[in-house]
Amino acid sequence: MRPQDQWNDRSTPRRSPRERLASAALLAALLVPGTGGGQEPEKLPRVRGSVELSLVNVDVAVTGKDGRPIEGLSASDFTVVHGKAPVAISNFREERLVPRAEVATAAPAPAPVAAQAAAAIPEAPPARRHVILFVDHLALPDKREREQVFGSLKALVRKTVRPGDGVMVVSWRRGVRTAWPYTDDVAQIERALDLVAGGTIRLDRDAQNDLDQFAATEAFQAWAGEPPDTSLSRDLSVEQAYNELKGKASAVMGLVSTMAGLEGKKVLVLASRSFSRRPGVEYSGHRVETGRLLDEVAARANAAGVTIHALYAAAWQPDLPNVTDSRFQPPGAAGSRSATGRSDARLEDLAGLETLSGRTGGVLVGTTMEASLFADKVSSDLVHWYSIGYPVPSGASASARISVRVNRKGAKVRTRREVIDRTPDQRMEDRVLANLFRADLSGRLPIGLSVEPARREKERYVRTATLRVPVKDLVLLPEAAARRGEVKVFWVVAEPNGEFSDVRSERHEVAFPPEESAPGPETELRLEVPIETSGPEARISLGVRDEIGGEAGFGLIRPAAR
Repeated sequence: MRPQDQWNDRSTPRRSPRERLASAALLAALLVPGTGGGQEPEKLPRVRGSVELSLVNVDVAVTGKDGRPIEGLSASDFTVVHGKAPVAISNFREERLVPRAEVATAAPAPAPVAAQAAAAIPEAPPARRHVILFVDHLALPDKREREQVFGSLKALVRKTVRPGDGVMVVSWRRGVRTAWPYTDDVAQIERALDLVAGGTIRLDRDAQNDLDQFAATEAFQAWAGEPPDTSLSRDLSVEQAYNELKGKASAVMGLVSTMAGLEGKKVLVLASRSFSRRPGVEYSGHRVETGRLLDEVAARANAAGVTIHALYAAAWQPDLPNVTDSRFQPPGAAGSRSATGRSDARLEDLAGLETLSGRTGGVLVGTTMEASLFADKVSSDLVHWYSIGYPVPSGASASARISVRVNRKGAKVRTRREVIDRTPDQRMEDRVLANLFRADLSGRLPIGLSVEPARREKERYVRTATLRVPVKDLVLLPEAAARRGEVKVFWVVAEPNGEFSDVRSERHEVAFPPEESAPGPETELRLEVPIETSGPEARISLGVRDEIGGEAGFGLIRPAAR
């Protein structure tokens, strides 16, 4: 995201307590290897037009029949429909990055093409890229499949990662495990993938006990000469499959939520073969419908501006059409079902991954036999795309389905299928949360930060953070007796065990003397914010936003030294 677009992306609604509880474990995994100055004003003018811009910004990938990116398009080549109404493109940029292997020898890239409507917008540096490699560890029991999947991910990293990028390696083993946090060190990313690839695959104790009980029951029925009653085991197996999917879905939603506040290109690469829309379909028709759950994951990713690329991590089967094949159809369509329950299950898995990738503008490759193709496709998306911005039509909802077409024969377009509105406060909350994982360097409001040692108060600890903001960087409104302004402080607390607070906030109204007796350029606004934690090792992310000017700055309090 460019500085001028920092308010453009859409975000998710507030999380429910259940979602926050699920995210607590996620944050634990990811984070392990007040009173204001000044006098009280009577009334502060509310000027927020510079913050609440009704703008939408989307990334669009355009490829030809050969699958290669189509370069050199202009804004006039695109038609964007928001809801049911075509919209006018207000800002346009072709992002064209040199692949890592070509950085040393490449000639300077051509200047980006810009729409006339956006001619006055200053040029921005190439977008930063943030990538999470999410490996469904339990879905990769086959050695050959694992080798192909991890080989594909390594190839993607080698082809794509550049200095300044951030790649995080995460695995799912009935819980999130972080092999390495964000880094642009290719060698370290490969070591993290090797660590995940070398991990053992085993069922957790509860699941194993369930299977042992099923086996014992069937053995007893066989000894007694009774036909085995498998209905109970089937029902429990279906329930277990659904709970497994729900856990993975919650993990993915938590991960994309941590990316929502990051600026730049955001991608989650999902390597799995068990994201079924109907888990349990292989058990003689016993199944649980999960379409709404997967739709929620896709909506959360679209709200955060995250593209999901999916690799169906299963060995090729002659009777299973690939999603890149014209024979593939989502389950329920004519001819989509095969004769066997197992093939039905594979199709349902493919359909689930297609929901996540298709709705977020990503790609899906259906077999590990084509893992190299997957690396090529994702790498292509990460080095070339079009950034398109437009204002929401008057009277239209900011949350809507969108479509993008290109006036070019044979062109294929991929982008997210919906935008979801969020308030400036929600976008600020996203940035404060993301600051826990990657420092927010886009904030243009300079702030100083200091913190007192934690003090024990009954069963809690309190750390008082002092924020210092240069007055010259604040937008103040002149009044008869004073110049007035307003700032808002946001913070979130992450405990070592993964529990974390909601993002909290406090508003501070400030007033300074008239211009003729104004403070000097070194004058600072000091804000003291007492923050409760469960212990002295808490990690605290803070942000300050000028409520009139719209600029923000961020800081991070790391765990106290023992």
